[in-house]
Amino acid sequence: MTVSNVPGLPGGSVLVDEIGIETGRYGSFHLKTAYQPIYAVAGDVLAPYGVEGFVQPLIDFEPVEPATFFSMVEPEKLGPVRSLCRSLHMGNYHHLGIEGLMLHLNCEAGKPGERGDAFAQMDFLAERAGEVELDPRLVVCGFIARDVLEDDVPDSLARAMRAAGFRLAVDDFGPGHSVLDRIQRIRPEVVKIDGGWFRRIAGFESAVRLLAKLIAGLKGDGAAVLIRGIETQAQLNVALSVGADFVQGYLLGRPVRAGTVFDPQAVEISQFFRDPEKVIIPLR
Repeated sequence: MTVSNVPGLPGGSVLVDEIGIETGRYGSFHLKTAYQPIYAVAGDVLAPYGVEGFVQPLIDFEPVEPATFFSMVEPEKLGPVRSLCRSLHMGNYHHLGIEGLMLHLNCEAGKPGERGDAFAQMDFLAERAGEVELDPRLVVCGFIARDVLEDDVPDSLARAMRAAGFRLAVDDFGPGHSVLDRIQRIRPEVVKIDGGWFRRIAGFESAVRLLAKLIAGLKGDGAAVLIRGIETQAQLNVALSVGADFVQGYLLGRPVRAGTVFDPQAVEISQFFRDPEKVIIPLR
């Protein structure tokens, strides 16, 4: 299979094994794709909805934390390397074993004055989607809330992504992100609640009530809400009670390497709880 060269990186940055799994190469690092499942809340079940793509760097066959890897990448190569990672996630999508799952990717808008790189990377993603026969409507490009707040996600880039068929998300939404006006402007399909923040407030009734109001407002503006970082039964219960549309976290499934086939069956919510009578099933 022919694989397009990643803009800004030398040819041969993408390798394909005998069964079609794509891996990346950057210097001494070997880059693999991992996917974490995302579930849709559907009555009393959690239905497979999508996955988020993550990179798993290795050096000499030993795993390296992604943050450590990216800190070792030359600043001028960060954009192309992140684009390489997104390319791998797209190239490995069909090995999930379930067609129609949404693929969530972390995207960047580039620094002011360097927007051309962001548009070039977006064009490359559109090219890759066609190359691997991935419907672009299944791809969700997420921009972190901090960039949205600082106006680093220009309307023109949002329009260009939509013209290419991609969907938009605001990632890591949490305290201090007064971006509701910007959200109304770029109209993301999904807003993702920051997992660390959610875990900190999930045990406080007053904070949970405020979160429910926030989520209601986001949904009123046309965005679906995904709560990330769910690690316990209690946190899942809170996510259900505040009206989350989608849920993600270690309780529901850890990231697994590309090539692992995902279970297409919906999961009964009650199985996550010792006392099913305590499960809150939100009214839809």
